[in-house]
Order: sequence, then structure tokens, then C-alpha cells
Amino acid sequence: MKIKVRPEDFIVEEIANFKLTNKGKYYLYKLHKTGWNTIDALRKLAKNNNIAYKKISYCGKKDRYAKTVQFITIDRKIDKEKLNENVFLTFEGMTDFEAAPSNILGNRFCIKLRDIEDKKIDLIKQRVDKIREFGFPNYFGDQRFGSYDRNLGFFGEKLLKGHYNGALKCLLCSIHSEDSKEEKERKRFFFQNWGHFDKLLENAKREIERKIFSILKEKPKGYLEAIHEYPIEEISMGLSAYQSFLWNNMLSKFIEPIGNLKIPIKGWLYPSYRELRIDDLKYLKDLELPTHGIKPGFVDKRVEDIYNMVLVEEGLYQERFSMRKYRKVIVKSFMRKAIIIPEDLKILSISNDDIYKGKKSITISFILPRGSFATVLIKHLC
Repeated sequence: MKIKVRPEDFIVEEIANFKLTNKGKYYLYKLHKTGWNTIDALRKLAKNNNIAYKKISYCGKKDRYAKTVQFITIDRKIDKEKLNENVFLTFEGMTDFEAAPSNILGNRFCIKLRDIEDKKIDLIKQRVDKIREFGFPNYFGDQRFGSYDRNLGFFGEKLLKGHYNGALKCLLCSIHSEDSKEEKERKRFFFQNWGHFDKLLENAKREIERKIFSILKEKPKGYLEAIHEYPIEEISMGLSAYQSFLWNNMLSKFIEPIGNLKIPIKGWLYPSYRELRIDDLKYLKDLELPTHGIKPGFVDKRVEDIYNMVLVEEGLYQERFSMRKYRKVIVKSFMRKAIIIPEDLKILSISNDDIYKGKKSITISFILPRGSFATVLIKHLC
């Protein structure tokens, strides 16, 4: 089975609760994009309209490899609403509040699954029925771990543990699939010559690289000072990735005793299930688990014990989340549902695949709450 063969195979649209007014403070737009990530699309639109990117607010980031519709707000009218056929805006009205994650009620998905053998069709139908009834574990999906590097690990882990040299290496040397060939080569050079900061400064291309290597050239141990120069948005993403990893590990300890299935997420295997006993379904459906961070809330002693067990396994302690030496980002704890039962999950069509000859394609649609990952649901159909 394959997904995202074409961007239009994976369609997602935000469902929001904006209240429109006649004389609101902000202009509310829908951003329509195909084959672009949210940040790049907004930066390009901002440049075309001669406005600061920071003036644009959005509710959440949407995948590059998809066709997506999401809400943005800005305090002035955008004149050039179309960048090209793959990125454009539609004006929705005026509102008194800036776009923020709290505005999103959920996301509606329409996904085409390709390269399916005829004999698998009935099996997928059965699995759709099971997910309708029993849901699936609400793991953070692969997209959440874009900043993770298998060789260098998690930036967030190293920052929380005070390993500032390693944290800085993660920021400047981690290689990602979307990096260009030139970027990958430069990052390898940084890693191989780490410590020779005069040489790294000579090979720096980005402004942030030049700034950081200039600091380290003068203060070879000034890793924390250098981290303070890094954009807060990227620091937050790195911390969120590690926070998500901790939460997935916590949820897995609730699922493992009752699950007989494994699903892969970013190279890790997590326990899951097809069916649940009535008591287990009732408990998990109502269960919310806190992410690791400042002031976690525990619904019962079992949750608290497993939360602390994950900390011990990772060599962390709760006080680390205060990050007394780095105050620019607060690692807040928030509650997240243990399992999700999607709304309106249905098969829209089954047809001959127009790309993979002799195979079938299935188009499904469903609604997930904000923060839940469609790719995790799809893994349960595979």
C-alpha cells in the first residue's frame, strides 16, 4: 500500500471556530497549498506583499506532500493573493482574534490509498470497521520527528540534560530528507570538523551559521550562548519532537499489555491493537495523558507512575523541564487523549489504480481532532 504518491492523494482541511465580524481587527484567509510546507508558502506570500512574515498568524503547520487548506490571519489586506497555481489565498472575512492552534476543532482528511492487491480489499474494509468501533492509539506520527537525526539523536533531549555541545551539533549537523545535496554536504563537513570553528566559519552559508561559528571561534566552549542565538521557533520544534517521543513511550506502556500488533513510527515499533475488551475500551477512551513538561496533571496513580517510569528510562528528572539556563522557551505539559475514534470514517470509492496497473486504489475520508495524525490511522490499515 502506498500513500502520498501525488500531493492530491492526501487532502486535509482545517475545521475552525473563528467568529466573523463586520469590523474585526484581522483579515481571515484560507491558505490553499499543494506541494509546499506552511512556513515556505507564508514567507513567499509575505515577500510578494511586502509585509513581515511575523505579522502572519496560523493555526498549525501542514505537510508539504499534500493538498491542504488552512486558516491564517493578518492585520492588513493582502493584495497579491495568488503566488502560483499551487499556493493561493481566499478571503473569508474579518475576525477579532489572531489565528492560533486553539481555533482548530479538527481536520478533515480525504486520502487515496494506492497499490493495493485485490485480495487485500476485504481486509482493509474489515480494518476500517474495527477502527470505527475501537479507534487507534493516538501516537504522534512520523511528521512530528522531522528534526530527529538517527546519528545525533534529539536536540531536545540534549538541551534538557544540559549537553549543550551535543545540542548545538543537532541544530547544525542533523541531516534531513528535504535538505538539498549542498546542505547535506555542508552539514557533514560541520560534523567532521566540529571544534575547528574558524574552518567552519569559512564554510558557513546561512546567517545563523556565521553568527554561531563566530561566537564559538571567540569562545570555543560558548555552546549555550550560541544556542541563545538560534531562532526560537526551531528550538521549540526540537523540544516538541522529544516531548512527543516521551509521550509515545508513555502511551506504549498502556497499550502493550492489551495489544497484539506493532506499528512503525520513524523507525520505532509501538504496540497497538485491532480490538479491545469492553473494560479496556472504556478506560482508554476516557483517558488523557500529560506530556512531559512543567506542572503535569495526573488522572490517577497509574498515570503518574508510568510518567515517572519514562523519565527514569530516559535518564531525566522532572526539574529539568524548568530549563533554568535557557528561558526563551517554556516546556509546558498538556493533556492528550490516549486513543482516538475518528468521526465519519468511511470508504468513498474503490477503483482500478491509474498509476499501479493491475492494482486497486481506495479513497477514504474521516475527521480527527487537532493534533492527531492521519498517518497513524493509515498505518493501522496497512
